[in-house]
Amino acid sequence: MPRIDAAVADIAAAETIEGGVAVTAYFADQEPIDRGLTVVDLTESSCRWPTGNPRDLTTFRYCGEAVHGGSYCERHARLAYLPRAA
Repeated sequence: MPRIDAAVADIAAAETIEGGVAVTAYFADQEPIDRGLTVVDLTESSCRWPTGNPRDLTTFRYCGEAVHGGSYCERHARLAYLPRAA
C-alpha cells in the first residue's frame, strides 16, 4: 500500500489547467506583498485575493487592487471564476 505522503506528492505534481492557468504554476503565497493590505485596511473596492501564509501575519495580505464589482480585481477574478463549459 502506498504511503499517504506519496499520494499527496502525486496530486501536487499533477498539472491541471483551469481558466487558462496551470494550477501548479500559480501559488498565492508567491505573490509580492509590498502593496498588499491587511484585513483592517480592506475597503469596499479592494481586491480580497489572499496572499502569503495565513498563519504568519507578517506575510499574509490581500491583493488590494481596485475591483469593479465582485470581490476580486480583474486578474484574480480570471483565476477565481472559470468560464462556463460550452
